[in-house]
Amino acid sequence: MIPPDYDRIIKNIERGEARISRKDEIMKAIGKKLDRYKNPWLELKIQYGQNKGKLYNEECDRFMICMVHKLGYGNWDELKAAFRTSPLFRFDWFVKSRTTQELARRCDTLIRLVEKENQEYDERERQARKEKKLAKNLTPSKRALARQTESPSSLKKRKQLTMDDYVTSGKRRK
Repeated sequence: MIPPDYDRIIKNIERGEARISRKDEIMKAIGKKLDRYKNPWLELKIQYGQNKGKLYNEECDRFMICMVHKLGYGNWDELKAAFRTSPLFRFDWFVKSRTTQELARRCDTLIRLVEKENQEYDERERQARKEKKLAKNLTPSKRALARQTESPSSLKKRKQLTMDDYVTSGKRRK
């Protein structure tokens, strides 16, 4: 015998499972971002784009991301307590006076930025592997021909990408 509210119960269960899987995705994204740094508590950089915001500083955002990774996503009361007890923010009354909802909102914004950055990072890696594979397949004469037909802007972009990879790889292995 199926209960009359069977469909409603199933939808609630599916919503709960979706929430749990989203939490796992967020934790993986933060972990992936932090794994790129030797000491993320000091070195973590977030690519803000146009919407950096004037109220929170980079040190606060770095601490927030690292603590969310340590405490788990959704533990906003523990995050608030961490801000209040941290000697880094002893005199930062703005951060100490934020509510859990405000901290959660800022965390969600930072997580969206981290996910976007991870996506761009993966795309650059995929493109670099593709170019490397293509370079292996080309003979030296075809390689020279491909470089001659390449536009100056794409050549400049490729050089910049390889320079960026060189610079960032040096930072990771200090």
